[in-house]
Amino acid sequence: MTLSIPPVTAPFGVVDMGSNGIRFGVIQSMSRNLPVLYEERAPISLFDAQSDDKIIPEDTIQAVLTSFLRFKAICTQAGVAKDNVRVIATEATRIASNSQDFQDRIFQATGWNTILLKKEEEALISAMGIVGSFDKVCGLVLDLGGGSVEFNYVIRDSTTSQTEKGFSSSQDAVSLPYGAAALKKVLKSHDDEERQKFTSQLNTQITEALQKIDIPERIQAENKRNDGHTIYLSGGGFRALGYMCMADPKLSGNENRSGRNYPVPIINGYCISGKTLKKLAKKYVDRNPDDLAKELKVFRISKRRASMIPACSFLVLTLLNVIDVHKVYFSEGGVRQGVCFSMLSLEEKCKDPSIEGIKQYAQGSRYELNQEQFKNIYDKVSAALPPTYLKPNHPLELHRLLPAAVYLSNLSSHYPKESRASIAFHMPLAGGQLSNIPGLLHNHRAALSLILAHRQGGEVADPIYQDIVNLIGEKATAVCIYIGRVMEYFYVLSPLNPGMGLDDLGVEISPVAQDLGEEDWPASNIVIYVSEQNNPIVEAPSVESILSGIMKTTQQSAFKEESSLFSINLIRKID
Repeated sequence: MTLSIPPVTAPFGVVDMGSNGIRFGVIQSMSRNLPVLYEERAPISLFDAQSDDKIIPEDTIQAVLTSFLRFKAICTQAGVAKDNVRVIATEATRIASNSQDFQDRIFQATGWNTILLKKEEEALISAMGIVGSFDKVCGLVLDLGGGSVEFNYVIRDSTTSQTEKGFSSSQDAVSLPYGAAALKKVLKSHDDEERQKFTSQLNTQITEALQKIDIPERIQAENKRNDGHTIYLSGGGFRALGYMCMADPKLSGNENRSGRNYPVPIINGYCISGKTLKKLAKKYVDRNPDDLAKELKVFRISKRRASMIPACSFLVLTLLNVIDVHKVYFSEGGVRQGVCFSMLSLEEKCKDPSIEGIKQYAQGSRYELNQEQFKNIYDKVSAALPPTYLKPNHPLELHRLLPAAVYLSNLSSHYPKESRASIAFHMPLAGGQLSNIPGLLHNHRAALSLILAHRQGGEVADPIYQDIVNLIGEKATAVCIYIGRVMEYFYVLSPLNPGMGLDDLGVEISPVAQDLGEEDWPASNIVIYVSEQNNPIVEAPSVESILSGIMKTTQQSAFKEESSLFSINLIRKID
């Protein structure tokens, strides 16, 4: 299936005229991370506005036109050319009996044509939005809007990145007319007997939808290996469930946080188990929507969205009756992001979105590393790690995170000493400058946060530090601290010209042997060689203290159980 969305040049505007709301954004450049200059949401429900006659009423049309004229003014301020705006409409506009008149009114007011997606196109472009939000994807994807829910599968990794689309998905994606608002109406109008019949009907339709998309053998094999599918959930209703899970101590692992919230309140890349999703859905499926809207006080969930949670839970439980689910990822990406991703060149589609976003963030800073500095620091730090940790299939994914950490490693060095580690620690987290970077799961953000903090000494006066440690576990934390301290050592040896001249200082850190142990977390012998030549750059007390800190990394009280992860020795070598 091909999409008939004409390409644009940056900057460009995108309007996603969905059933539950209208989302608008201005994108700065045609790069993989699709950097957003500005975005907002108009709280207009085209689905709820329609009565049984499926007519979009005049007052709603006027509200849409007013919002569109605002969007047009913002586009003018941003330097967006008239022809570089794409307006996408979905289910509520598809089913409206006055759909064509509605689209004509938009054109008369703004000069913008509306691209009305077919059901299959909406399912495909929703999948593209999820691909755009992650570095790699392999599983089933569902996008829950107000009027419809889309079913597809997506595979996006090194084996598929060179295909025409940059990923693999079904040629027969399915859209069912059961979005959050639509389901809420249906369930409200049914008594118990009718609801039971509808449940059976929906069960059949979901089964048929999954059969139609023709799930490939690779995904089927992973399903068998993991006793359940990996699924990616997008759309406001599903995202609301994600925020609900974050806010629930018993479901998100908050019990030991002394009242603190989940430490990474970013929906994109949030991951839970299928069992946790089922517990959450069961908790809310029978709640009264109106009561829930009045009572619920959860971050990022409006009263209107709260009233749809029972319907979203009903859909989830029906899905879980059809298939087993092993792991669930929540995605920020939807139709708007899918439209943007679809217009990228194949070369851009194949790039890592987090690396591209981080490189763009670092560009222009006076503390940015040049290419030679980056290479020298990266080569030195990677040489100090056993090869196991840099394999693409390692759970820490340092093959991606280490380059990212090096790009960012010097950007907080100019702050006061007591602030450096804290600023670096928060950079990838919810309050940091990189909170909107796509392609990072929450464990990636936690690992990157710890590496950057310990690159700057590791003194972080923030109670969520321990929550971040708990998020990735003690073994991963020990590795991140070690990397950060090693990075700090190489920086202190070349503070004003990072990475340069290190080979002339007679310092080397390397794993000389790798003992047998766990495949992912082997017990490794790390040796630090320091020349005996009299060199104040190496032998000054401030440098020696960092060297001592590296050697004590795995002896910290928090990591006593993992003290055998690294065995670190210092050898003075004679030149």
